[in-house]
Amino acid sequence: MKAIFTLLFLMVVCVAIFALGSLRRGADGKSVMHVAKEVPLTVHVARPLQGAITRIVQAPGDVEAVLEVDISSEIVSKIVDMPVEEGDGVTVGQLLCRLDDKNLLADLESAQARIAQLEAAVVQATAEEEKAERDLNRQIDLFKAQATSDLEIRDYQTAHKRAAALRDMRTHELAQAVAYKKRIAEDLKKTVITAPLGGIVSRLAAKQGEVVVTGTMNNPGTVIMTISDLSKMQVRARIDEVDVPLVAEGQLGRVYLQSDPNTPVSSRVIRVASKGAKSVGRDVVTFEALLEVVGNEARVKPGMTANVEIEVARREDAIFVPVEAVVHRMRKDLPADIVKAFDDAQAGLSLSERAKQGQYIKVLYAMEGDAAKVRLIEAGIADTRNVEITSGIYLSDIIIVGPYRSLDQLADGKKIALAEEDKKRMESEKSAVQKEETLVDGNQPGKDGAAQGAQKTVAASAKP
Repeated sequence: MKAIFTLLFLMVVCVAIFALGSLRRGADGKSVMHVAKEVPLTVHVARPLQGAITRIVQAPGDVEAVLEVDISSEIVSKIVDMPVEEGDGVTVGQLLCRLDDKNLLADLESAQARIAQLEAAVVQATAEEEKAERDLNRQIDLFKAQATSDLEIRDYQTAHKRAAALRDMRTHELAQAVAYKKRIAEDLKKTVITAPLGGIVSRLAAKQGEVVVTGTMNNPGTVIMTISDLSKMQVRARIDEVDVPLVAEGQLGRVYLQSDPNTPVSSRVIRVASKGAKSVGRDVVTFEALLEVVGNEARVKPGMTANVEIEVARREDAIFVPVEAVVHRMRKDLPADIVKAFDDAQAGLSLSERAKQGQYIKVLYAMEGDAAKVRLIEAGIADTRNVEITSGIYLSDIIIVGPYRSLDQLADGKKIALAEEDKKRMESEKSAVQKEETLVDGNQPGKDGAAQGAQKTVAASAKP
């Protein structure tokens, strides 16, 4: 019996404890049994700034000359003279390379002799045609006088046609020999290779004494050297498929060379590829973009690797906060008024888009007294460090920006405390503002001073 009373007593105690735990205080919404003092989160804060913000797209790239020519040979021969070296400057028409022309000179002499031979053959064939024509005419006269037969007339006609055909054949052979001589003469000209443009010898791939070959379907041929015009340089960048819709012709960019990553070089987008490509062994699709280097920078050389930043959007008078201040929260973790305001803003979207946008809500936390207050915001463009806020904050707000561990634990109404360095900075700012207000009131008393103080208060609390 005693055991039964003990069991009933324990059950009553458990029910009482459960009932007390379910009761909430009206002040902070916590359980009435929660008597432990809440430990505030230590946070870093910053004020919103107003000024210019630029959205950029970053991509790797390679530097090359706008005008660059690979010098190759159009004939198979040996290099006998190369008066230039790598790095030398050249002008249009300057001698770059001379090839062995002995065989071609011999072929040219042979072609000339063949032409002379065929010219004599044409004369001979023409004379034989004229003799065959005279014989045929004499036989025609004899046939009219009934002094010869019809068979002999036909024999002489055949002989005349044969002589005419032989003369035509010799004439065509002569034309063929003349064309062959022209081809040999053109090949002789190709043994002297000159610069097609002014610039420098950026690469020397062959040496004197080597045999160069012409390109075929399976063989690209021998590249003797590369001539680059360094007065105009460009960067061939590889833009990720996510960012390529933002990039357009005419946008400004900055080129950071690996050799000097701290000093950018101005550039401008001149073309964006309409079709992407995949690198070997990778599934990432990139689009090629050409950026023209503005100005003549001596440190920009062909073959260098670089990183480019392209300005795709810019706001001159934006209000922005550090990117780490903007966080995403699930709907169930936010106050009802914030969720309702968000849903009202999404009313114009389709159901699928609203479902996609409504999974997480973009907010930030402002410091109000010793607590964090959630703010529903609309974000604009962003750069690498800041994000534009188009609505949801005041210039006078104190925004919580970190650390990450505290941001992850923040909730609406959560107790917070400033880090020591932030506390000192905020006190210093407050003292500076008070000093400035005192100076304004002292220098311009009366209505003017009061008006300026009012203007300053309005400016500090104005919405973006």
